[in-house]
Amino acid sequence: MSVEIRPADVSEIDDVIALNRMNLPENYPPQFFYEILSQFPKTFIVAKHGLQTVGYIMIRVEKTLSVLKWVNRAHVISVTVHKAFRRQGIGRRLMLIACNNAYSEYKATEVYLEVRVTNAPAISLYKKLGFEIKEVSVGYYSDGEDAYVMQAQLPLKEG
Repeated sequence: MSVEIRPADVSEIDDVIALNRMNLPENYPPQFFYEILSQFPKTFIVAKHGLQTVGYIMIRVEKTLSVLKWVNRAHVISVTVHKAFRRQGIGRRLMLIACNNAYSEYKATEVYLEVRVTNAPAISLYKKLGFEIKEVSVGYYSDGEDAYVMQAQLPLKEG
């Protein structure tokens, strides 16, 4: 199956929201998606199979203080791939493109994300891309599950 990976268009936000609600228990208000797309269009990426949105990633870049200097740090807010399209490298491609765009377009030097401690496939992918577990965020998710906070230096390698 051929899948195109490219920056999202505002007309695709409803499809992204539907995919988010279908695949992830954490949902955001629609306005949040529009805000991220308007502020960080180069790191809001979709995977398309024909007209169907089969995956997406959205990243925002935050200024944080690190060792007495301000740095740009990318935060993977949300990433998912439709169940029928998993295990085809789409998630890896979304991560590489969006994270490396955070580096080249927004000057981010590191990236972090939160992932459920029980999400072994995602944790494995992130480790292959150079992410390391930095801490456990106890009760991070609304259902009480813990999250690993994982971090990597940018640009990501082809893991």
